[in-house]
Amino acid sequence: MFWARSLLFWKIVGLYALLTLVAVSGLLIALNVQFDQQAEQLHRDEALALVGTLSQALDSAQDRQALLDRWQGDLLHLDIRTWLMDDALGSVVPVTEEMPDHPVVRACVRTALRGGEAIRWLPAGDRDDGRLVVARRYSPVTGPALVLLMISSSERYRDEAAERIRAATRAAAVTWLAGLICVTLISAGLVRPLRIIRENLGATVERTRRQDLLLRVSDRKDELGDVAQGFRMLDGDRTERIAALEQSERVSRANSDLLSAVLDSMVEGVIAIDPQERILFLNAAARRLLGMSAAMQAGHRIYEAVRVPALLETVRDALLTRELQSLEFRITRSGLSLAMVVNPIRKESYPGAVAVIRDVSNLRQLESLRRDFISGVSHELKTPLTVIQACTDTLLNGALDDREAALHFLTQIDQQADRLLQLILRMLQLARVESGEEVFQREPVDIDQVADVVLASFRPVADSLGVALVRDGASHLRVSADPQALRTVISNLVDNALKHTPAGGTVSVQLCEEATGRSVIVRDTGVGIPQEHLGRIFERFYRVNRDRSRDRGGSGLGLAIVKHLCQTMDAEIHVQSSPGRGTEFRVTFPPESPGEND
Repeated sequence: MFWARSLLFWKIVGLYALLTLVAVSGLLIALNVQFDQQAEQLHRDEALALVGTLSQALDSAQDRQALLDRWQGDLLHLDIRTWLMDDALGSVVPVTEEMPDHPVVRACVRTALRGGEAIRWLPAGDRDDGRLVVARRYSPVTGPALVLLMISSSERYRDEAAERIRAATRAAAVTWLAGLICVTLISAGLVRPLRIIRENLGATVERTRRQDLLLRVSDRKDELGDVAQGFRMLDGDRTERIAALEQSERVSRANSDLLSAVLDSMVEGVIAIDPQERILFLNAAARRLLGMSAAMQAGHRIYEAVRVPALLETVRDALLTRELQSLEFRITRSGLSLAMVVNPIRKESYPGAVAVIRDVSNLRQLESLRRDFISGVSHELKTPLTVIQACTDTLLNGALDDREAALHFLTQIDQQADRLLQLILRMLQLARVESGEEVFQREPVDIDQVADVVLASFRPVADSLGVALVRDGASHLRVSADPQALRTVISNLVDNALKHTPAGGTVSVQLCEEATGRSVIVRDTGVGIPQEHLGRIFERFYRVNRDRSRDRGGSGLGLAIVKHLCQTMDAEIHVQSSPGRGTEFRVTFPPESPGEND
């Protein structure tokens, strides 16, 4: 019984039942009043007609007593009583029943004597209903005027009215029930297709089943069929629209994911900001560069995520002026140098701005290196050129005549020219190594042989400086390397050690094979390097003690060349030093180098 759970069904049936019940009740009440009035009128009419008939009969009767007695007997079963009264309210004809001594009866008789006829109702008392009192003046041929009084009961008329009311009530009840049944059937017929339409419009119902059920309802040749047909068409249109929206959503999501992936893969940080300074989007690079926590997401204010006043002020200026703003700043915590450009969004439908943040730390470091390089080259070139110019000027001003002085100045010019040549050659070599133009050939090389050749070439210099030059460790060690590059590495390290080791000191070259690889260790007992300088000694033109290194003929490029050559040969270089105790450089080659043969 699906209709029992239908709210619409109970609204229709309940409203019909209530309205028709009120209407039937009102009709029955009106009929009851109408029937009572008809019964009362009928009683009046019959009473008046009976009194008129009796008056005519008295006119023609010889014996009024006999006539009244006969009428009394005939009307007794109808509960009607008659009297013939004079003006003294006395009965002219003796009767067995006295006239009721009631004010209404007496008033009715007096009215009849004066006006000819009177009708009154006795109020209901101990008896079951009120009685009708009818009095008519009767004028005999001889004698004074008399009044014919008749009192009749209305019970018979009321019983007839009540019977008609009961019949009308039964008919109304049957009609009401029949109408209720008809409305119930009609409502059930309306609710069923509506229920089918309602239950099959949900998204969880299979489309084929929904279309079949709606098609069944649409076969009806009425408005419900038209509604079902309309719903069926709307369902088809809705399905197509949903499919189109789903496709559009998939495309939009794919585009959004692609855009997010592209932006997240960017090195530059990107932040989209609305006019209220809320973050609309930020990629991983922006979070990393600005040091944002993972809790900062889209929707947070920019000043909640970044505590750099200059950045916040630049963003605010771009939003207010609608003009491009740029800023370069430094993040103290990470030490990064960042450049930011804030460009307002020009479309009115998307107000706000986009900030692009770029890490310029390497660029600034390169600029610093470039400045240092230019400064170092200028300084290194200036010193020998100054000496050459001074010696030349001295010679040109008359020193050429003094053979001994001229020889001294020419010797200085030759030394400084050689120093310039070595500086230029080292710079060219470093440039070739850094740019990859230097061609290296990896092959098995005996380190001990290369070390012996290098030590032999530096032994005269060491003897002149009073420094002992020795080799110890493994007697035979082979690695895969470029022979010339390996010789340059060892030569530069030995040369550097000799320059910083005072007379009486020792410079040793040790060969060893360890678990981490095969190493060449150049150790000296020189002045050492303070800890704060160890991180920069491989930079070009960097000197721990500039004046002292320059006096010893150092160019500041030897260790830079060593570092780049080691990287080219897949070797690692480490340094350990203590001021006053000397320095140790360790060059370690991989433990298994291709092409090695012991």
